[in-house]
Amino acid sequence: MSQEILEYKLRGYCCSQIVMAMGLERLGKENKELVEAMGGLCFGMNQGRTCGIITAAMCLLQLADPVETEKRHAADFINWFEDVFGSAECRELLEGNPLNKAEKCPQMLDAAFKQISELLEWD
Repeated sequence: MSQEILEYKLRGYCCSQIVMAMGLERLGKENKELVEAMGGLCFGMNQGRTCGIITAAMCLLQLADPVETEKRHAADFINWFEDVFGSAECRELLEGNPLNKAEKCPQMLDAAFKQISELLEWD
């Protein structure tokens, strides 16, 4: 887990909030209300559904590059995520055990943010 992700985790941020906060930082923007609102996507919208990393990534990709996101970024990211992690569903990713969040989520966050950075050509 990167130091940056750890710092956000220690502040109490969930995966979707971390993705957006890190993305806004890379874009040179700040929007505390948006990061707070991303909490609604935590843990698969608090229902174990679509992973908050994915839903937050879609929002960030759209914010950063709306034209390319409509064309390809969204599909490229979702396909990559499912290929690497085997599912887009939070409950499946965590294998029905919320305790898996501590180990699995930081690893997925780190890999996912690297993929987002690659799609957006961030250094």
